[in-house]
Amino acid sequence: MGSLLDSQKPIFIRTNCQPSITVRGKGSVQREIALEKKGIHALKSYLSVRPQSISTRVFLNYQGEPISERGIRKLVVKYRKEAGITKKASCHTLRHTFATYKAEKGVSPFQLQQWLGHAHLNTTQIYVHLGKQNAKKIMQDTTL
Repeated sequence: MGSLLDSQKPIFIRTNCQPSITVRGKGSVQREIALEKKGIHALKSYLSVRPQSISTRVFLNYQGEPISERGIRKLVVKYRKEAGITKKASCHTLRHTFATYKAEKGVSPFQLQQWLGHAHLNTTQIYVHLGKQNAKKIMQDTTL
């Protein structure tokens, strides 16, 4: 589990011209990710109800301590079930869905590489390829 969801690594919020969040991924590689309006709103909503803590970590468990990877996995399962989703989903599934969706919407492979923290562009190309496959299927399914 990496980056934003891996709360065992420090996460900091920084606001400047473009609100962003700094994350540390595999190998403690640090990168900055710009936040979308919906992400900013969701983060502000969470922070308004977040337990008080001296921790610099953003995501905390119910005891006010940094949430563990296992805790995050449990939350994903809990909310998947509450939403009535019967298909299995994991943190990696969410990451994969995010990348594929962004690729389908035309985000460049280089931008996806940065967001996902991939060291090599060929790793990111998997999502771009899937995005193209989905676009072809959509075109076929919506033919006139």
